[in-house]
Amino acid sequence: MKLKKVLSTLAGICFAAIMAISPYQVQAAENLEGESVYQIMVDRFYDGDSSNNATGEAFRYTENSEEDFRYMHGGDWEGIIQKIPYIKGMGYTAIWISPVSDPQLWGVPDSTGKQWPTAYHGYNVYDPDRANRYFGCEDEQASKEKLKELVDVCHENDIKVILDVVPNHVGDYLQGTGSNAHYLTLTDALKAGSQMEPVAPYNNVSWYHNLGDIDFSIEHPHCAETTAMLESHDLGGLDDIDFDNPEAKQAVFDSIKGWFDYTGADAARVDAAKCMSPQTIHELQEYIGVPTFGENFDMCVDFVSEWVGDDAEDGMLDFPLFQAVVNDFAYGQNFDNIDEISLKKIFDQDTLYGDNVNQMVTFIDNHDRNRFLTEAGGDVKKMQNALTFIHTCRGIPVVFQGTEQNRGNANGQSINGIADTYNRWCMQTKDANGNVTADYFNTDTDTYQLIASLNVLRSEYQALREGTQREMWSSPHLYAFSRRMDTGENKGQEVICAFNNSTTTQSANMQIRAESSITPGTVLVNVFDENDTVTVSPDRRVNVSVAGNSNKIYVVKGEIVPMEYVYVTFTVNNATTEWGQNVYLVGDCAELGNWDPELAIGPGSCPDYPSWVINAALKAGTEVEFKAIKKDAGGNVVWESGANHSYTVPDAETADCTISWQ
Repeated sequence: MKLKKVLSTLAGICFAAIMAISPYQVQAAENLEGESVYQIMVDRFYDGDSSNNATGEAFRYTENSEEDFRYMHGGDWEGIIQKIPYIKGMGYTAIWISPVSDPQLWGVPDSTGKQWPTAYHGYNVYDPDRANRYFGCEDEQASKEKLKELVDVCHENDIKVILDVVPNHVGDYLQGTGSNAHYLTLTDALKAGSQMEPVAPYNNVSWYHNLGDIDFSIEHPHCAETTAMLESHDLGGLDDIDFDNPEAKQAVFDSIKGWFDYTGADAARVDAAKCMSPQTIHELQEYIGVPTFGENFDMCVDFVSEWVGDDAEDGMLDFPLFQAVVNDFAYGQNFDNIDEISLKKIFDQDTLYGDNVNQMVTFIDNHDRNRFLTEAGGDVKKMQNALTFIHTCRGIPVVFQGTEQNRGNANGQSINGIADTYNRWCMQTKDANGNVTADYFNTDTDTYQLIASLNVLRSEYQALREGTQREMWSSPHLYAFSRRMDTGENKGQEVICAFNNSTTTQSANMQIRAESSITPGTVLVNVFDENDTVTVSPDRRVNVSVAGNSNKIYVVKGEIVPMEYVYVTFTVNNATTEWGQNVYLVGDCAELGNWDPELAIGPGSCPDYPSWVINAALKAGTEVEFKAIKKDAGGNVVWESGANHSYTVPDAETADCTISWQ
């Protein structure tokens, strides 16, 4: 869909033009909730200053072979500055950039003498306290000033800056383990064209664990022993900091804090968070004084959630949800399959993140994963469906540079294991002499314009940035949820989102959530098609039909039809359940399903098993009869025994009713 058409539709429901958006003023924030983030791999973005490019064997212009992708290509901070209008045109409120410290130029030769590639990405650190000379300039102070200039320019454009920080390790210098650990010999260093050791004081062998590499083949299932291995062994040979050494810990913390104090950057993405204890990262977050989210490359919600919360980080990269997005949107798997990694299975575990669920960082691909479009077999509709999903579901959406250009892996093939070559293509393709042969800063692509429209939508609706997410429908190929503001100035604001991941149209007659303020007779309009409306039925249901590999995003058109409803919180005590069962309410009025178990309201939440909480909107002054029931995914129903419960709805804004399962 072209942006002009999208904006015309959005304008019809009071949206602002994209370039006029300024929903946030850049200032110190407690967290990143509500932001929309563009991820930039600096070396692969844009070469704004060729004078800082690496020279000789370290540098290549071309991307013709896999090996070409292992060398520096010239992107820098000046390049980002020059492309701020391109970034802002998509409505992003923050950028996440590659590590800023000076890198280990070359890695260590392996046992065969083969030289490792350049650390163009910045995760192999040489000098933690010096600004990357290849992103800034050779002069140390001038390089720091260029980084600060980038942050200042972003702030002038109402864009926050997230620095990728690397506390877990430096580069790969130490050889051997234990008491035999030693730095590179001069012969090896010369052979590699590398530094022999990191700069002082980081060249102290006692600051590192020196226990050899992590053995990922025994990482799962997670237990105390494997977690200890993650925290004390080298990640891919990179020398692992021993945070039990107070001098090492203080030096690393001071270095990272220095970047934020000097530049005024707004937040940190913590690399290799799973290789550090949650407590250590929490100490780091408190010390540097900015929000953080970490990288825990794991698909287990139980494990990832250990790094989220008051004694850990604000949020984490949501790898479990990422895998569900790839499974369900790229490959069209079952949204509703709780035996596999699916949307329903992951969202059903959101309670593990507590109040931080909206600070989980969502994505469809990144610098370590195959481009989503390659996973989707080149189907742009699937990619756009997934992008719409992460911009409307709970969390902070991140889009990796270039996704907006409708391009997958450069070779068109999936990469096994860690994806770190063909997925990291430059935003400009060049020949061997540096002449540009293709440019990927096109603002006319349909995906660039879709992202822009989605960020307009997020700026207009607080519910999409901060609202509570509640499931409305889950079936093999149709998944729907609402995002609602339950408190604050915009209390009651709600957006209803439905997604189809099949090739055929999917339909559902969905119950409006009991917590919703939306009443019968209210008209909902699809934000991307003002002619697509649905009206809430007397029993508070809507008929939604979604075409293949697409979505519908509904908001209230005009005003909610006023009705005298009371929001009643029902608590059902002593409702013990078997695996797969949930508790619902059904009763003698339309709001409670007219005794039809398929129309029962729920499922309830279970904050204190075996007590279940179910919310319903009922008309004031009416007397209702009802029962609790248990249902499983197969639709099997267990009814309460005994007489019906009776309840008279008071004339109040909210009310409570507590029963015990009979």
